[in-house]
Amino acid sequence: SVPELKDMLLGEGYDVDTRTIQRDLIKLSSSFPLNNETEGRKNYWFWIEQAISQDLPGMEPVTALVFEMAESYLKPLLPEATLNLMLPYFNRAKEVLGSQSTSTLKSWHKKVAVIEKGPVLHKPVIKPELQQVIYQSLLNETVINASYQTRNSEIEKDYLMHPLGIVSRMGVLYLVCTLWDYQDIKQFALHRFVSAEPSTELYRENTDFNLQDYTKEQHQFSYPTTQDPIKLKVLLEKEIAWHLSETPLSDDQILTLQDNDNVLLEATVADTLELKWWLLSFGDNVQILKPLSMREKFKSVAQRLGRIYS
Repeated sequence: SVPELKDMLLGEGYDVDTRTIQRDLIKLSSSFPLNNETEGRKNYWFWIEQAISQDLPGMEPVTALVFEMAESYLKPLLPEATLNLMLPYFNRAKEVLGSQSTSTLKSWHKKVAVIEKGPVLHKPVIKPELQQVIYQSLLNETVINASYQTRNSEIEKDYLMHPLGIVSRMGVLYLVCTLWDYQDIKQFALHRFVSAEPSTELYRENTDFNLQDYTKEQHQFSYPTTQDPIKLKVLLEKEIAWHLSETPLSDDQILTLQDNDNVLLEATVADTLELKWWLLSFGDNVQILKPLSMREKFKSVAQRLGRIYS
């Protein structure tokens, strides 16, 4: 609404009267895809849905190429509601690189492919209106009243959430937040939200929280099983070791060729479930030597697999 636009402009340092904003909006709507609707006694202005993005200056071919590559990469990662926000830019990029363009970049999309690791899973469905509330609350640092259904329960639970960040992991979006007046950091998958609406409760800022530390240093989305790193020792077949020589597992990784042509891997790594899943994916091409507790767990898994397939 015009009063909201006036407040936003004032926040940016522009003291403009209401009549000027109204006149400017009418003028702008003749050149840009702007429209307005009246609800009750209020008049709302909006950018027409899926209108071609107006960029000043015009989108250069190299910029258009970046958007086209971003679209191909983001499609497996983000839900449809999020991608729709970028549609005007993706469509504009296609126009710039389209058949009328003389740029040699227009055929670039035929020369680049993005391959995901493992089978590509269907993305869970997120209600767009709930995602909008969650993102807006995160941006504005406001509180959310939410109803949420956990994976193992058919009962919905109500929460008061203080958003801290959004994480995308293997195509699933998570809200990282605290609850009520507690300090514990929690994770909630966006597709399991049943309802979400802004709350009038005061937002409680967590000045000690850093999303990058939480995901990269603390490995919280790798699901740590202990707080301390471990000294991993694994015997590998040479083909796997060659791969790790190009993409090391850690900064202190050491690969040593053994007499039987296997390779000994030594590395300091975080003790996480994700690490165990990764090692299990190699099947009988790896042998855990240390830690002994992990070796015993893998031995137990191997015995159970033997019984299943015997």
